[in-house]
Amino acid sequence: MKRNYSIFLAVLLILYSVSLFERGNTKFEEETLVTTFNNSQFQPIQINLNTWGTLNNSFSTLEEMRELSKHFTDDLKISNFDHVEEKESESLREFTVIRASKNAKTTVKLQSIKDELSDTANTYLVIDIIIYDKYKGLAYLKEKLDKIYAANDIKANTNITIMGHMKGKLTEKERDKICKSIMKNIDARVEEVYETEKIYSVYGYTKLIDEYITSNQKKINVNCAFRYNEYENKTYLYLATPLITVEY
Repeated sequence: MKRNYSIFLAVLLILYSVSLFERGNTKFEEETLVTTFNNSQFQPIQINLNTWGTLNNSFSTLEEMRELSKHFTDDLKISNFDHVEEKESESLREFTVIRASKNAKTTVKLQSIKDELSDTANTYLVIDIIIYDKYKGLAYLKEKLDKIYAANDIKANTNITIMGHMKGKLTEKERDKICKSIMKNIDARVEEVYETEKIYSVYGYTKLIDEYITSNQKKINVNCAFRYNEYENKTYLYLATPLITVEY
């Protein structure tokens, strides 16, 4: 079924603003995702492992965030940075470091936000890792990040997005066949569909993955999307749990 753009945005706002991650018994959702992607016809490009959590309930200073950042980069065994950025305003402070290599890109961001209306403040930790081409390190990195968050008493929210491409533009029939195959392989039922001229995005739920988001009494923990790039004449596939967090 098709959804217009305003409804699609409303769904995403609901998912990110009022939904909570639920966790059951430990399973390897990253392995489930990679296996499902590898069964498709798409050439893998990269995996994005995005994690975030609330660090404390205060409006942290930049100096405090510098120290906190060093603590987490030490845990990640990162000492040299390709980019360091600071931002500060009356309601927002950010401290970001980036380390890039041939095989991966790691971003560690401390973000502190003050809400003057409610007189509340929160500081968040965001660790974003992009792995290029080879995915063997995904399970290790996921476990490592889980331990870092747990050791600092932070409830981690995790998004994993796999991206790949193939030459040419898929017909509607070909796209639907691939999407149905992916959902079948991951034993997922479809809950929402969003479609435009260039983008086709499906939201579903599978019991093979423990973490999920709830919205309107629906569970969502897998997101599959296709995007056609006319200039490159390539179709891109994004497969994520629970939601795609990269631009596409």
